[in-house]
Amino acid sequence: MHRCLRALARVFMRVVFPSVRQLPTAQLAAWLADSSQPKPMLLDVRQPEEFAVSHLAGAQRVDFGDDAEAVLANVPATQPIVCYCAVGFRSSIMAKRLVRAGHREVFNLEGAIFDWACEGRLLVRGEEAVREVHPFNWLGRLLLPREVCARVSSLRH
Repeated sequence: MHRCLRALARVFMRVVFPSVRQLPTAQLAAWLADSSQPKPMLLDVRQPEEFAVSHLAGAQRVDFGDDAEAVLANVPATQPIVCYCAVGFRSSIMAKRLVRAGHREVFNLEGAIFDWACEGRLLVRGEEAVREVHPFNWLGRLLLPREVCARVSSLRH
C-alpha cells in the first residue's frame, strides 16, 4: 500500500506541476556517484524538525517561504539545483520559483525523500548514516513503511 500511495503522489506532482523538471531518485543517485559530473546543489525544502531527523548528504535546508532570489544569492547560473521535501509538493513549488527567478538547471527530486528512504539510499543526521525519515504529517505515516518512519512526538496538520 505504501508503494502505491507514493506512486500516486508522484503522478499528482507531475499533473499539478507540469513545468517542473522531475528527477527520479535513481538518476540522482547515479549523478551523485559519478565523479565526472559536477555535483548538484541539494536544497531540502522541509521544516527544521524534519531536517533534524534526516536529510540527503550535503543538502542545505531552506525555508519554504524563502525568497527565490535570496536562495540563489551566490549560486552560479550554471549550478544544477535539485530540490526535495517529503513527497515533492513544497519542493516543486520552490523549484518553480527558482526557475521563475532566472535559474535554468533546476529539478525536483521525484518521489522526494520518502522514495529515497524507502529505496534504502543514504540519509544522514549530522555525520551519522540513518534510515528513518520524518513523516511530516498523518498522511506521511500512510506513505512510509514502519521501518523508515521516524517516531516523532508531533506532526504538522
